[in-house]
Amino acid sequence: MSANTETLRRICPTCEACCGLILEIDRDEQKIISIHGDPDDHRSKGYVCAKSQAFNYIYEDGERLRHPVKKTANGWEEISWDEALDIIGEKFSQIRDQHGKDALALYVGNPLGHDFSAGVYLQSLMASVGTERFFSAGTVDQHPQQLVCWGLIGHEWMIPVPDLARTDFLICMGANPVVSQGSILGTPDPKSAMKEIQARGGKCVVIDPRMTETAVVADQHIFIKPGTDAYFLMAFANVLFAEDKIDWGHLASHIDNAGKLREAVQSYTPENTAEVTGVAAEALRTLVAEYSAAEKSALYGRIGLCTQEFGLASHWMLALVSLMSGNFDTKGGMMFSTGSTGGMGAGGAGDVKPYGRWHSKVRGVPETCGELPASLMAEEITAKGDEVRGLLTICGNPVLSVPRGNKIREALETLDFMVCLDIYINETTSRADIILPTTVHPEHSNIDVTFQSFTTRDFASYSPKTFDPDPKLKDLGEVILEVSARMSGISRDEMDGFIFQGLVDMAVERATADGYELSSETVHEKVTGDTSPERFADVLMRSGPYGDQFGRKGDGLSLDKLKQHPQASMDMGALKPRMPETLATPNQRIDVMHELFANDLPRLRERFEQLQAEAADSGGSQNMLLIGRRHVRDMNSWLHNLKPYVRGKNRCTMKISPDDAERIGLVEGGQAKVVSNVSEVVVPVEITVEMMPGVISIPHGFGHVYAGSVQSNAETIAPGISCNDLIDESLDVASGTCIVNGVPVQVMPAVAT
Repeated sequence: MSANTETLRRICPTCEACCGLILEIDRDEQKIISIHGDPDDHRSKGYVCAKSQAFNYIYEDGERLRHPVKKTANGWEEISWDEALDIIGEKFSQIRDQHGKDALALYVGNPLGHDFSAGVYLQSLMASVGTERFFSAGTVDQHPQQLVCWGLIGHEWMIPVPDLARTDFLICMGANPVVSQGSILGTPDPKSAMKEIQARGGKCVVIDPRMTETAVVADQHIFIKPGTDAYFLMAFANVLFAEDKIDWGHLASHIDNAGKLREAVQSYTPENTAEVTGVAAEALRTLVAEYSAAEKSALYGRIGLCTQEFGLASHWMLALVSLMSGNFDTKGGMMFSTGSTGGMGAGGAGDVKPYGRWHSKVRGVPETCGELPASLMAEEITAKGDEVRGLLTICGNPVLSVPRGNKIREALETLDFMVCLDIYINETTSRADIILPTTVHPEHSNIDVTFQSFTTRDFASYSPKTFDPDPKLKDLGEVILEVSARMSGISRDEMDGFIFQGLVDMAVERATADGYELSSETVHEKVTGDTSPERFADVLMRSGPYGDQFGRKGDGLSLDKLKQHPQASMDMGALKPRMPETLATPNQRIDVMHELFANDLPRLRERFEQLQAEAADSGGSQNMLLIGRRHVRDMNSWLHNLKPYVRGKNRCTMKISPDDAERIGLVEGGQAKVVSNVSEVVVPVEITVEMMPGVISIPHGFGHVYAGSVQSNAETIAPGISCNDLIDESLDVASGTCIVNGVPVQVMPAVAT
């Protein structure tokens, strides 16, 4: 160890919690000596989870790519950045010119959300490429939440989070924040937050087909059959109406069609939904009574509700129960963060529908939120006469993370040209012609813009660059900018300038809306930052809700002020009520029976009657429903090449209840064959009382079994199987979201060969 050691603070970049860290680093050796939680961070208060070390393990991983590579007959060969970018620009432009813009496709993975510069430059790339074949992890994640927020309040990205610090009663559905550290509810140490609710006399209830790690901490756990949350919530709303417990609170004068909502839920009661959901009528009625009696209640649901047959309906009813009970946009209920960079994201003024503007080529599936369902990638790539010929993936591994991933891998072989922006040669990128690796978090600065919009306490953060990267690496945002510029036929500096001027114009518009004068010249004169992305962030912060308005407010926020803060994160205060001022629907009305939701009611009813019939006839003993799960040492498929995270007990198992295991003939540690309508897998058996009878669980993100990858730990220590190979292209048709929870399968003992 050299004498040139230093202590610095930054934000953990691995998940949405954004915990504060203290790093001890060796400048001479370019090594991180230790990583600990920052006890002075106002949000995390010293807490960290196992994933806090991940960005250092990735930084040190010897199998991480550190220069561009091109596939040749002799294997992967290093090439220069200029050669790589020139080839990409030429090939993609040629495909677009000869075959049209939709002969190109984009896929974007989740890590991009943790990189501010990449997020900014992505918009220019999408405009430069122009394809309607845009796919991302969003269609296997949060699109129902986005659409519900657009339909109700006019903002696609203004998603409510539970005000954990002030609530008296928390209901958590289809989420496991103790493991995820909160998803679209960024909060460090959710377990302690739940214990604090209990310590002040409150109660926590988890509703889930599995007794999750979060359910263990809660006061009560209620099993529910996968895919039936919408019916449970409609019965919940029915009771609120029937017992005259409706209180729209401060938004009462903005509500439309409450009477039609009452009619819509009238036929769903705790009694007639019990067989379908598995939740006893008495349990539901008691829950409604407790929720209504609490002074402040929060009803939160996440990916388990999104990725099912009625994901949109589930999140619609989730939001409406909060609205109907006066717990929407109120302290202790479901509230909205105020991001320091301002803005609400897409959604406009409620007059531009973020759905149905174009359709997939093969089946005519409408886009939602600007994307086509990722599970359609294989059929879209191979569409006869309308093939995808060029594909660009960014920080994504759809072969493992998307339904029909095995078919996607086969389809990749039909492409004329494929480029991946990624730091590994993995199950997806191994099919590429060129891979462009980028810096990782210790090698660039970052501002947590995405996740400050979904936090349970407002904050602003800045993470400094820890080490200078290898000269053969570029930042992810820089690479996206370079590709965008080449696709637009201009220089990268020109493209960068256009983007910056667009943000300057936005700042001037914000100033006008906020009642003060600001000129473009003033912004150019006063902006600070060591890089273009930092200058972008400075403009957004200074014109944002806490900003210094470019010198007008001495106590306001700027990037320089944030950099000078002793911690990596500044406290911007508790969540604040924001409505009706932020309502962006026509005439600031909340239509609780918006066509998005009302149009899905016939499908919801038809399926309910089918489920009632199925409940009366339980079917064969091998019929089960598949759900996913996560682990604190997993982050989709990202971390499986890091030995500290994959050693130990195998986590890629099929969890099943003791009763089901005995009936089917399975034994602990044995092998089960799981068969769906599209595929089958063999997986180790884990028998546990945490599973609801009739339900099995296999974790997401495994399946490192393909030749060509260069991830030795993932392949040898924790290959596992991909549960996504069992899942077909079925969608929640109302939102275009892939159905990955509640998938019908058959389970049987694997026959030894």
